Amino acid sequence: MKETNRFRTLNSTLAFALAGAVMFFAGCGGGTPTDTTPAKAREVKFDPANFGDPATGRNSYLPLIPGTQSVREGSTRVGGRAVPHQVVTTVTDVYRKVDGVKTVLMLDHEIDGGQVTQISVDYVAEDKSGNVWNLGGYTQGYEGGRFVSSLDPWLSGVNGGEAGVLVQADPRIETPVYSVARPDKEEADVAEVLKVGTRHCVPYDCFNDVLVVREGKASAPDNELKYYARDVGQIDNVPQDDSVHKDVEKMVNLTMLSQQALAEVGKEAMSLDHNAPKQSPDVFGGLPLGQRG
Repeated sequence: MKETNRFRTLNSTLAFALAGAVMFFAGCGGGTPTDTTPAKAREVKFDPANFGDPATGRNSYLPLIPGTQSVREGSTRVGGRAVPHQVVTTVTDVYRKVDGVKTVLMLDHEIDGGQVTQISVDYVAEDKSGNVWNLGGYTQGYEGGRFVSSLDPWLSGVNGGEAGVLVQADPRIETPVYSVARPDKEEADVAEVLKVGTRHCVPYDCFNDVLVVREGKASAPDNELKYYARDVGQIDNVPQDDSVHKDVEKMVNLTMLSQQALAEVGKEAMSLDHNAPKQSPDVFGGLPLGQRG
């Protein structure tokens, strides 16, 4: 398949987003030109002053460009058996300020066995170096097409929640384990870079420059492997030993939405964001609501 044609028409009626506290970069190391010792890593702390426009597409492995929509398909375990699983992730044009940072909302629809089971928004932003940070999330659970409960609400700076790095700007395999997020009163979600520049194929296409990251809880880090293709975003999710639901998610489509479709997705994202303070007032009650543009 041709790697130059990344965007294709989405044959679906759905038009909906995707999915910690510190990040590490490899610093400048000394040594002679033949010295192969990895450069010493240095910690870069979360700083609201280091953020501007949250969605410029600066990050190579997770370009945040409003209107970008991906579809990943595979399976998940429900009640001890595997069922068809689909995730539709969209970068919206809805913004909300979280912990002093303007974030963009990414909207996820999860469809299991042909029915929507979860709709969620993640509050993400690029810093000026191109690192994509995770600053919060809100999820609504559904059964039989009806809303049943809110799940896992958290925001950086609220009730002890701490932002973390979703995808590094300059991922390196010698980078130490870093925090992806630390939700309110929970242990941190952590990640580790395993491979950079590898080749990986999914139903949508084959990619030559792929980042592989292992993610999980601090106490169970071997939960899943996430694959990110340069200039594309996440293309695969492979469950590991610590995974409970064994989610398999391989990219089958990537498209850039029309302005009309993006407007509809924006309405969906704003609806969730505006419902969050009603369902989780202890987390979302004291902050301004999300806005378009």
